[in-house]
Amino acid sequence: MNTKNTLEITQNQTSVKHANDYAFVESEAIIKFTYYANNFHYDFIQLVWGEDTSLSNHLQSKWDVLVSQLTNARKESDNRFVTNLTGTTLFYKFYMMLDTYNKYKLNNFILNSKI
Repeated sequence: MNTKNTLEITQNQTSVKHANDYAFVESEAIIKFTYYANNFHYDFIQLVWGEDTSLSNHLQSKWDVLVSQLTNARKESDNRFVTNLTGTTLFYKFYMMLDTYNKYKLNNFILNSKI
């Protein structure tokens, strides 16, 4: 038996296994994030950033502006796309407003939450 060929197969199988593991972990993270975005806690900002009062207040203010914009848009529009917007849409928009560090912090919170 040629041991070189056996070694190559083993390395290839290992590489594929790692790629599959990575894909599984990534898809689990995406699923968890999506579920959280659809079922977030009303006080998620306090839960994630509560230890830093000024940052927590700043982010809560951003969230409140988004909520009020959505509320006003729903009142002023007959467009079904506007009237059907949800808190999930706001959550995604809020997420995209965060800087890298705060996205990382929210991601870790979501990954460690029991959803």
